Amino acid sequence: MPPEGVTQPADLAAAAQALRAAGRVAVVGHVNPEPDCIGSTLGATLVLRGAGTPAHPFNADPVPENLRFLPGADEIVPAESLPEDVGAVLALDSSDPDRLGGLLRRVPPGARVVNVDHHQSNIRFGDVNWVEPQASSAGEMVWHLAGALGAPVTPDIALNLLAAIMGDTGSFRFANATPSSLRVAATLVEAGARPEVVADGLYGGKRPEELRLLAETLGTLGVIAGGAVAWIEVTQAALARAGLGLDDTEGFINYPRSLRGVELTLAFKEAGPASTKVSLRSRGEVDAAALAARFGGGGHRHAAGCTLGMPLAEARARVLQAAEQAVGRRGAAAGP
Repeated sequence: MPPEGVTQPADLAAAAQALRAAGRVAVVGHVNPEPDCIGSTLGATLVLRGAGTPAHPFNADPVPENLRFLPGADEIVPAESLPEDVGAVLALDSSDPDRLGGLLRRVPPGARVVNVDHHQSNIRFGDVNWVEPQASSAGEMVWHLAGALGAPVTPDIALNLLAAIMGDTGSFRFANATPSSLRVAATLVEAGARPEVVADGLYGGKRPEELRLLAETLGTLGVIAGGAVAWIEVTQAALARAGLGLDDTEGFINYPRSLRGVELTLAFKEAGPASTKVSLRSRGEVDAAALAARFGGGGHRHAAGCTLGMPLAEARARVLQAAEQAVGRRGAAAGP
């Protein structure tokens, strides 16, 4: 029996129908891609091919080094625009077209945009929208799409989708590790995905430079609000000393998140002299997406992000003030 979890079967059917009717599909994911983005992009590309529809993956940014182990990763084309001969664009894991790095600015004439996403902040920008905030990941949704298209789930598809789900659930440590996501993961393992290969690809193979940068970053750890809020920061100077980029810091936020009593964790990353990226993770009743939205960002209740057009120190001061208020409001609401 297929795993449960698809709450909008009509939207899934509409997405499958639009993709089935397209002669050729461009599969696109968001900028600064992480495991769910790349895994779902590659998985969906192979699913469409298995259903008899030519499909090709695109992204405005390169595939991060730690995700190049995924089957088909070398096929993802870094692009600023899409080919003219596609009948549909499958946009994955993106709440807003701006997250696609300009790939939807010039949609080929006659092509339909199929928006498949699990972010509650999704603005329904597609011609067809299948948005499932209850889903753990875009990868979980692509598994259901394979069923709707009647495509076999091959070992390569299974490995990509398991990486997507493991990435967004923190290897099933986060609140979005639902019965549905665990059941889907089990079917993927049965289809040939090997969890140890995914885990080694996502978390192994670190370079000494990465651990040195992590050590320097952990030295910036700050804790406020009686231990309920913790943060770290990554500067351009630290990145230069390590010879690394911002994409090499993807999992750093999980370290302060492990502190006892922390309800909201933030990672401030200096993208430029007047640009700061902020990642947010929360637990319990604290809404990370609502906090990120105050600064023009979005995401999920327990995982969100935003970018502020200001220096790191100024961004940190503003966001931490709002973070204390968010935890305080939550605490007040939970009181007697």
